Amino acid sequence: MADDSEFTDEALSGPVVDRRTTVSLLGAAGLGALAGCSGGGDSGGSGETTTSSGGEETTTTESSGGAQTGGRLQAGWFTGSIDVLDPPYISVGQYFQAAANIFSGLVTLKDDLTVRGDLAKDWEVTNGGKTFTFQLREGVTFHNGSDFTADDVKYTINRTIEKEAPAASKLSTLKPVDDGGVVVQDDYTVQLNFKQAMAPALIYLTRGPGRAATIVCQDAIEEMGEDQYAITPVGTGPFEVAEHQVGSQLTLDAYDDYFETDEDGNQLPYLDGVDIKPIPDPSTIVNALKSGDIDIANLIPLQNVDSVESASGVSVDSAPGVNWYGLAMNQEREPFGDVDARMGIAKSINNEQFIQAAYFGNAISAQGPINKATNWVYREDKPDDQAYDPEAAQQLLEDSGASGASFSILTTKSSLRGAKVMRQQLNSAGFDVDIEQVTSSTYWERYENGDYDVTISGSVGDPDPDQSLWNFYRKGGPWNWTNYEDDEVHQLLADQRRALDREERKSILQQLEDKLITDVPHAYLVHQDDLAGVSDSVQGFQHIPFLRNFHTVSLSE
Repeated sequence: MADDSEFTDEALSGPVVDRRTTVSLLGAAGLGALAGCSGGGDSGGSGETTTSSGGEETTTTESSGGAQTGGRLQAGWFTGSIDVLDPPYISVGQYFQAAANIFSGLVTLKDDLTVRGDLAKDWEVTNGGKTFTFQLREGVTFHNGSDFTADDVKYTINRTIEKEAPAASKLSTLKPVDDGGVVVQDDYTVQLNFKQAMAPALIYLTRGPGRAATIVCQDAIEEMGEDQYAITPVGTGPFEVAEHQVGSQLTLDAYDDYFETDEDGNQLPYLDGVDIKPIPDPSTIVNALKSGDIDIANLIPLQNVDSVESASGVSVDSAPGVNWYGLAMNQEREPFGDVDARMGIAKSINNEQFIQAAYFGNAISAQGPINKATNWVYREDKPDDQAYDPEAAQQLLEDSGASGASFSILTTKSSLRGAKVMRQQLNSAGFDVDIEQVTSSTYWERYENGDYDVTISGSVGDPDPDQSLWNFYRKGGPWNWTNYEDDEVHQLLADQRRALDREERKSILQQLEDKLITDVPHAYLVHQDDLAGVSDSVQGFQHIPFLRNFHTVSLSE
């Protein structure tokens, strides 16, 4: 390769993309900083190879050194409920952390930064990066016993696009599915054809939140219906849903016919199952971890980080956060339709004080939506239009007629502390702000339907800037819950997708970020690391940012 912006067909072809090419792919897709968080330490084995067994290729994962088999992992999820497990419809990062254990993708990205096959055992890239031909694994079954074939790949992609699910944005350059976009050549060969070269396509086809090729089961969807499938889905992953009581318990059992083994030929997963319990109260989830009632907490409330770090038998496991959070302001409600009012609110917020009070210092200030982990496009010297400036804020608020405005912050129990800190700052700036605390289910229903004034929210698990910006700020975007519309931003979003040269794309993205900072659809607040709490009895946990994969986890006695 001449540079990180150029990829040959040979370099992109399977069955494993080498580390150098993968790092270049990650950079082109906006995941470059993850190159620094790979492997080593106590991850419990990170490499994968493809071996032959009876004429059939099977992916193997390095064992964690005599891993114990059996037992059930007790996991606490820092949320009130896990409402949706149907991959293309998941817009909440914590939901996919659970769903990733139920489903597989065409390919996957592991913590040693190699792209390797998941449901695809090999693939070939031709036509100057426009055509990807995947050879699929034979003998793979869904949890209901249905055979996995190339038709399921086409169905998954077509469903995602037809339903206009959030994940469809990853496939915007794919040709129409029934007009050469997805070609089923035989039961175990499928071809994807793009309108233009799409070097980062392999990254977008990995198993992960918002990915478009996390394979779903057509038979199960047609049998149980879309609504039930969202609660008790059927995949090809290491665990199957045994029971799901929304808001109470998600019970996953090991799938006996899962296709992966470790390097010694031992069947994965090692565990008998995973019992996931939503726990929205910060002190409750931390006390459950420290007392041994749960073995892992998918997230550690930031006010409890020091408590977990100082406790015996547990630790905080950290990975770079690929996110941004801001104060979302609903532009269909007054006074948030006025840009001066929004900027006045933004300049009334002291980010550093907010981080100390709400995040206990465990975050960095966000001047815009592009996070520091995507270091190829991140800048320290962003426009400071939203910087804390009480005098300028008051002038903007007076000019816009928004001084002393009354509104409420929509929040859940797990986010209550941040809402209280925000209310205190805004009330000190002369507003009349109260808090509406609701359940997680009610929160997402109201947020998605525009039934709110302001809320603290943002993007989680979207390591490419496009993945969050496109969905949040495009006209009609699936996560455009602030109701923000701007013709220039809409065009810049389209332009950056067509820019295959990284420097050109970088320039467009930074121009786009500048516009978002000045238009203030969000008052940008923080970026935070991805923190999980893990008991010493948990072995082989591979902490990939924004994922919680348990197929290599075992429990020591």
